[in-house]
Amino acid sequence: MKLKYWTFIIALYAGSLCSCSDFLSEDPKGNITTNYSETEEGCERLVLSLYNTHRDFLERLYLFGSMGADEQLVAVNGNDWRYFGEYFDTQMINNGWNRDFWKQLYNSLNVANLATEIIETAEIKDEGRRAELRAEAHALRAFYFWIITETYGDGAHFTTESTAGVKTIGYQPGVATFYKQMLEDLNIAATGLKLPQNSQWGRMNEGIRKFILMKVLMSLAGYPDDVISAAGYTKERCYTDALALTKSLRSDYNYRLLDDYTQIFDVDNQINDEIIWSVQYSTDKTYNGGGENGLHRYGVGWYNKSAVDNKAITTLWSHSLYYGREYRWTMPSLFMIQNFNEYDKRLYGSLQEYWCWIPTDWNQKPVYSDTVLIRHFRTVTDEEVAAGRQRAETHPLGHELFVEGLNHMYNLQTGEPTMNGRSCYHTNLKLLDSSREFAKDEKGHKDFIWFRLGEVYLSQAELFMYMGQKEEAAKVITELRKRALTEGHEEALKVTPDMITLDFILDEYMRELCMEGFRWYTLKRTGKLLERALKYNPDVKDKMKAYHVTRPIPQNEVDVVTNKDEFHQLPEYDK
Repeated sequence: MKLKYWTFIIALYAGSLCSCSDFLSEDPKGNITTNYSETEEGCERLVLSLYNTHRDFLERLYLFGSMGADEQLVAVNGNDWRYFGEYFDTQMINNGWNRDFWKQLYNSLNVANLATEIIETAEIKDEGRRAELRAEAHALRAFYFWIITETYGDGAHFTTESTAGVKTIGYQPGVATFYKQMLEDLNIAATGLKLPQNSQWGRMNEGIRKFILMKVLMSLAGYPDDVISAAGYTKERCYTDALALTKSLRSDYNYRLLDDYTQIFDVDNQINDEIIWSVQYSTDKTYNGGGENGLHRYGVGWYNKSAVDNKAITTLWSHSLYYGREYRWTMPSLFMIQNFNEYDKRLYGSLQEYWCWIPTDWNQKPVYSDTVLIRHFRTVTDEEVAAGRQRAETHPLGHELFVEGLNHMYNLQTGEPTMNGRSCYHTNLKLLDSSREFAKDEKGHKDFIWFRLGEVYLSQAELFMYMGQKEEAAKVITELRKRALTEGHEEALKVTPDMITLDFILDEYMRELCMEGFRWYTLKRTGKLLERALKYNPDVKDKMKAYHVTRPIPQNEVDVVTNKDEFHQLPEYDK
């Protein structure tokens, strides 16, 4: 059973935890009595309420983890996201998306802090159950700390105590304190969690804990030696311990790579062997607590207009239950598309290339025998465009075939989208959700994948590279690529040890994990964010600076504290 089926039970409970205006005035007990919180049932529901908070910050985590890197650009309607995608300091500091993200993360942290406190003294008869709940709360808290730290850096507020009532004292001890606490939490969690095969789908287990620890160690390794040392580690130990975790995740549990890459993201296959952790939703809105998944819409551009000349494509609708609810907020970068070999199946499982006729109702499935739009992953000649349009003369229903290429969507020299290209581009297939009720429905129900085994393979290859074992790194990537091979063109995706560099591995992260929401964080921890964004993202040129590898604290949080001599905006943003 998926974890989402629990959420209706705790929806009111979670709602009482999420009502205050900022992290300094959260009251996690809300309307729940202390006596109830300290019962076994109360503890159980308190821990379960944490999963409901994941829906609150998911969209903002996707924004912060995607925009302003080398993979996605801001499309024509991206407005608020443009501030983060193009690094406008004043707007980032005062933006509602930033305010909400901070508030939501600290709400999750506050509830986790409360859970770690109450579980120790609650009336729980079975000490084994207490250990499970303790482990779950500490592991979840470590995950929240990781997001907070990697987003806000030394500007982040640190606390391990739940806040009841108004508190206006902020505390910024620096990154090392956060990492030391993450490692402590994950160590505590190691003694109580269930194995993946014995746990409820979507709920914290030992496999998820190991994945979080892997990410924590690899992120910590990217900091200066004094930070790593203050957290109790060395860079070498970060690598060796993280490598051991990748080996365990590959061999000790029931995870496996799916043979068909597209099946990972199929809305009808949301419980599969490759997924390690996902945010849960249900087609029955009763179970979602009002927090449906809206990410499906952001990567959908116009497919009823042509990128060539903006001509209306009358054989397609403005929205579609199958092809998506058009929003035009995010789009792939030219570099991302060209990073794929044409024989790499992952490209065609990530981005839409073909659209077929939808006759009389935008909720209908397409007529697959009648392709009416092709957006190729290559350049297209004027002759190809004209030949497609002329098909109307011989088509039994007079349907034109709109043929478009990268040269119609992007300036091939600069990578900048054309005027039409900001609206007419390749749809992000990974987030599409055909389980919605109707074509224009913004409320999605598709689970969002946070962690999957493909990333473990990539992490292992990266760690082998750091440790000088390039042959092993090449073997791991070769194994990961097997499902991406096109028969007869295997040599096109061959990997050899001499190809292994950090940039090659980051390119492979993109090919495997493109548009899955953590690209910004991956580039940050490897020290490559500034370099690659400036090189491959035309929207950030002359805007992005070295300090943008950390996001600014929302101004309202700086304003509310009373110890302004100790808690302050990050220096580069404090102008």
